[in-house]
Amino acid sequence: MLRAAAVLVLLAAMGWPRPGLVMSTANAQVPPEKDAGWQSDVGGLRHFTGLRCPDVVGAYFRIKAMEGDADSLAGCIYTGRDGITAVLRKHLQSGGRRQALKFSRNYKAAGFEPITLTGAAASGISFRTRNWTPTSLCETLWYFSGTDADYTLWLAYTLPTQDIEVGPALDSFTNVLAKQN
Repeated sequence: MLRAAAVLVLLAAMGWPRPGLVMSTANAQVPPEKDAGWQSDVGGLRHFTGLRCPDVVGAYFRIKAMEGDADSLAGCIYTGRDGITAVLRKHLQSGGRRQALKFSRNYKAAGFEPITLTGAAASGISFRTRNWTPTSLCETLWYFSGTDADYTLWLAYTLPTQDIEVGPALDSFTNVLAKQN
């Protein structure tokens, strides 16, 4: 309240409001989440597209809400133990497969090595994106078709140290997705 009063005093000192100018505080009353396209929800947030992103998914904590773009309706970034990163995104129906193909083409074009993994990662599209250190950075993308929309989950982790955490991560995020539709 004091900050708003100080701004008004400063504006008045600068000759504001100018004659004929109507000042409105309506825009100042809009909560920031309304501009970002999400609302607070029990245990997390809900994007205006309907995607629910819990604060915690398994061992992962939501660190950022993502706005929609031409390919994705909404999404959230999560981080887990030792820097494992997960990105959960919602797409228009049948858009998940297109995103998976785009992911594969772009990574191949960038020169990354496609790899075949076992376990939970075997059902995704995986690339080795760093192989010049003792541990290799791996990025895997899964796509899922829902009744009303498609979803993608992208996971970045190191091999061989974090491969055991891929299965539980995939299970945790697919449980969240099962509750979406």
